[in-house]
Amino acid sequence: MTRPHTAGRRSRRLFRVVALVGAGALALAACGSAGELNSTEDESALTVGLILEGPKNDKAFNESAYSGVLNAAKDNPDVVLKSTLENRHSTQEQTDAVGTLAPIVDVVVAAGAQFGPIFDVEAPKFPDTKFVTIGGYPAKHHDNVYSLAFDRVAAYVVGAIAVELTDSKTVGFLGGADIPPTNASMAAFKAAVADADPSVKVLSNIVGDFNDVSKAKAATAAMIADGADVLMSYLDAGVVGSYAAAQESGKDIPIFKLDLLECDAYPNIVGANVGDNTAAVETMLGGLATDTLEPAGVTIFAGLEDPKLQRVDLCPRYAEDPVVADLAQKTVAGILDGTIALPEEALNPRPEGPYRLGIDGPVKNAG
Repeated sequence: MTRPHTAGRRSRRLFRVVALVGAGALALAACGSAGELNSTEDESALTVGLILEGPKNDKAFNESAYSGVLNAAKDNPDVVLKSTLENRHSTQEQTDAVGTLAPIVDVVVAAGAQFGPIFDVEAPKFPDTKFVTIGGYPAKHHDNVYSLAFDRVAAYVVGAIAVELTDSKTVGFLGGADIPPTNASMAAFKAAVADADPSVKVLSNIVGDFNDVSKAKAATAAMIADGADVLMSYLDAGVVGSYAAAQESGKDIPIFKLDLLECDAYPNIVGANVGDNTAAVETMLGGLATDTLEPAGVTIFAGLEDPKLQRVDLCPRYAEDPVVADLAQKTVAGILDGTIALPEEALNPRPEGPYRLGIDGPVKNAG
């Protein structure tokens, strides 16, 4: 199949060959999952480099983003995952990862809100490379940066259910990194609790890391000791620490987790607050592969309108509970029809460039 930008990719690939003669050993050595490199890809291929702040098997945010690239490659034969750089925790490591991948791939995909500001600086240096960020977006408009960010409204549904489940009238929200998605989710969770029952106390702690099991365990144990009997563990790999603390407490603490539903990972998982990075990455890469993601440099904000992208998934124990299931359904309906007013802090500030509310929403700020 011939695609509109094949010639451009071919000329860029010739440039990359020259560049890699001098810097190839360094660049390839830095590519975390070298098994994905494909030196014989077709000239029409849309080559992809993926940057993750954590491991690609964290059972949460990073794993779902990685799965999205793999799914996009299955659905679109032109898409080739050339390299995955995992565990890029610091801003410097993430910036360096962009510099490593941008000269050698057609599209750099980065999972995490922190990449918006990084792309503001780095994307203009590589005008022939496209950039996709999931979970965040740059402050400035760039024609070569495409973003999908979640308005963190699913956390409101989680907060409403937490009020229904608490006996102690104390619930907890445990966050990872101190970034906009964490704070937006916490704001939505707290608003739901206040709307449902102002007498319920919310304990909150942002531990500074999505993947630190020890920090998560200590913070969870402290919340349980302070009376919390329902928890939202807004973590990636660190959620294992929440499970351990809850089990060691000897209490049957209901826990919500982030992104991927794992009902067997802990005896009393209520469900998952899902911003579906798999679907998000697959959607954005599919749009680039088929030249249907428009306009150039668009940002897409995803709420609960499309459950493929954002939703609350319940484990069977709670999905089959008529009170919990009905509450979840009514809360989602209230958000969608506007009878439930979400706090401004739960929504992303709208950018100066073009954006859509939902994949198929009308383009705003197009001019």
